[in-house]
This record gives sequence, structure tokens and C-alpha cells, in this order.
Amino acid sequence: MLRLLVRLSVIVICGVSFSSSSTADSSLDTISMSFSQLHSPRLGANKTCVQPIVLNDKNSRVIQYCANQLRNDGNAPFMLLHQGVTTQVVVLLHGLSDSPYYMRSIATTLHEAGYNVVVGLLPGHGVDEPIKVLHSAELATLWRDYTAQLIQLAQPLGDNLVIGGFSTGGALATDYMLDNLSQVDGLMLFSGALRLADNAETLSKIPFAKWLSRMIDGDYATASLNPYKYPEVSNHAALVLMDIIRDIRQKLADSTGITIPIFAAHSQSDQVTPIAGIQELISYAVAPHTLFEIDASMNVCHANLPLNQAQVSQIGGNDANPLSNCDALKANPVHHHMMAMAVNFLSK
Repeated sequence: MLRLLVRLSVIVICGVSFSSSSTADSSLDTISMSFSQLHSPRLGANKTCVQPIVLNDKNSRVIQYCANQLRNDGNAPFMLLHQGVTTQVVVLLHGLSDSPYYMRSIATTLHEAGYNVVVGLLPGHGVDEPIKVLHSAELATLWRDYTAQLIQLAQPLGDNLVIGGFSTGGALATDYMLDNLSQVDGLMLFSGALRLADNAETLSKIPFAKWLSRMIDGDYATASLNPYKYPEVSNHAALVLMDIIRDIRQKLADSTGITIPIFAAHSQSDQVTPIAGIQELISYAVAPHTLFEIDASMNVCHANLPLNQAQVSQIGGNDANPLSNCDALKANPVHHHMMAMAVNFLSK
């Protein structure tokens, strides 16, 4: 029955190989300190988490950067770590307007499969007053610099480096990969934002679009029934994302093919980041890759793909979701199967 609902395209994972040599000699304490130093200038001093992440494995370690400037602990960047270096370390970034909470079920599943996982918090997210950052003329640089710093911090935690994320986070990971092909051993995308809806792509070409977008954003309300997501996407930030997507397209056009294994999960129903962007990326792939393509009949919308039922229950299942083509927040009904394929991708 699953075959009728979920189309698995190009399940060619055999042959993926990762280097067995370890580049890590730093202690977890040193990496934890670096994680704090990365986030403290932006978020303020770390504090005890009121809602800490709890893992079933008591031998594992959770490093969660909770701070007073965050809306709540669910917006905190975090690391899920084993006792030492794992075969892969996975670095994940969230999407535009949301937070690390949206990556939590994905990160937990990958950690339970035996991998160290690091989840970041992009500048302009997770706080009560993000608009100064979201309207910065240097927003693309802020995002790219943070992505690079987070990845460099995480690298010693694994023999191999796998990067990825949800929506905008996936775009930033792809952008980093194309600039650092020798460093990256795998790419994982969940509703990866490599193409936007036609109207968004067209609007981004209008002269002075970014200037107008700041006016349209206005004061940019952040209060929401969903404590882990802003009620609207910043128009200026969306235009910056479009610039990054165009950069990715140019880098792909200039490439001779992507030799890094790719895992992508995407819904045919996604009207925010159409699947054509992922299909274009995969057309450049010359390494084994996996596309977990969810059939349109399942109506899995953009913002719902990374969420399982536990996350939705915590947010509140009746919360409206105006950021996608969904009437309400719902769990991805094939989340378990999606993650089984993701784990299988990493194990090869």
C-alpha cells in the first residue's frame, strides 16, 4: 500500500562510501564551549533549560543553548551527542520563519541511529525582535557565515560530514556544499528550498524589490499560536533566499556534476518550494542518491514534511499554518518511512 502513496525515486544507495579516518581530537567539552561561544553574542548568556530535550539513551549528551532572548527553549540550537566521534556527524538547519524545533524529530531519529547531530539557529530567528537582522542588507552573508561556523565546529564530531536541513536550511546547506565539495560527504534535504513558487520568483526580479519588501514587512509581528514559528515569512528574507537559490543554480550550471551522495525528501503537493528544484539538483548528481517523493494524493504540505505527531501535538494540532498550502498543521503521515530511508542512506 505504501508504494501507492509514496514514490521512491532512484533508490541507488549501494556504492556510497565515506572516509574511515577521523579528523577529531577535540573533546566534547571543548566543542560544547565553542557552541556556546558561537551563540552567546547573539542570544546572551546560556541558562538552564525549562524544557530540556530528553533522550532515551542515558549515555548520550544533550547540549541545548537556552537563553533569555529566545522565545522559548524549543527555539534553542542544540547538539545530540554520543560518547565520542561517530561515523557521520549530521549538521541540520531549519527553515525560514521557524526554528530548531522543526528539526527535532529528524535529529532525534538520526541520533538514535548512532550519529552525532548538530542543529543550528539561523540569525533572525527564534527571538522576539528579529526584524533588524531580517532586514539587514548583509542577511545572506550572516546566514552563510553562521552556516560555515556551525559546520566547522561540528566537523570533529564525525569521521565524515553530512549537512542539510529543512527548506531554507536545505538551500544554505546546498550552497555551502557547492563551495566546499572536498569537505562534505553527504547532503540531506527535507522540503529543500531550491525553487520558489512562480509568483515569488517573478516578484524577486522587480527593481527595488528588497526596498519595497522592508516596507511591506512593517513591524513584522512575531506573536503566534505556534511558539516555534513566526506567523508570517519576512518578505525581505524571502528575497534574500531567492538570491541564494539563484547562486545555487549558477554554481550547478558551472559544475561538472555533483559527486556527493544526496538524500532528498519532498512532497509533490509542496506549492511553496516546488519539487522541480530538487529534481534539477538531482539531474546534476553523478553519485548515488535517494529521492523520497511523497505522492500528491497524500497532500503533505511544505511546512508539515519534517513534523511527526508528537511535535504537532506539542504545537497544537488546530494551529493555522498560513505559510504553506495547508489549512492546518498536520503530521507527515509517512514520517517514519521517510526517516527509515534517511537512516538507510547514512548507513551505506
